[in-house]
Amino acid sequence: MKFKIIKYNTPEYAEAVELREEILRKPLGIGFSDEEIAAEKDWVHIAAYQDGKLCATAALFPESSRLAKICRVAVLAKLQGQGVGTEIMRYAESYAAKQGFKEIYLHARDTSMPFYLKNQYLDEGDWFDEDTVPHKKLRKILGSPEGVCASSGKPYA
Repeated sequence: MKFKIIKYNTPEYAEAVELREEILRKPLGIGFSDEEIAAEKDWVHIAAYQDGKLCATAALFPESSRLAKICRVAVLAKLQGQGVGTEIMRYAESYAAKQGFKEIYLHARDTSMPFYLKNQYLDEGDWFDEDTVPHKKLRKILGSPEGVCASSGKPYA
């Protein structure tokens, strides 16, 4: 699997938005609004490619000099449960740590809680509604900036 930081408002970004809409929003009967897309302008957009094809995406944005939020994590349906989500999370965490962030947080859907708990995120409170589904805030303290790819055993470049 190869990871790439993609730029906002490029063909690669548009492809990532399509994947996110298919996985995250279409099942809820909603899409991303123009305002939501415009708000992503200064975010870090991460794409994962397998055999040259987009298979997962995630986004990071800084909340402060030490805290970043990860969101819009989506994996092709046919690849879910095969470690792709864990790989993109590790890459995002490694990238955030290399940028100097000490903590990362996210809003997890009720259905994705087991995934994030398995990936060492800690539950931070009560359920709340976001995008019409229950979510919880989860947090992780970032360790060493030297992330290691589970499939190859090599540090991320």
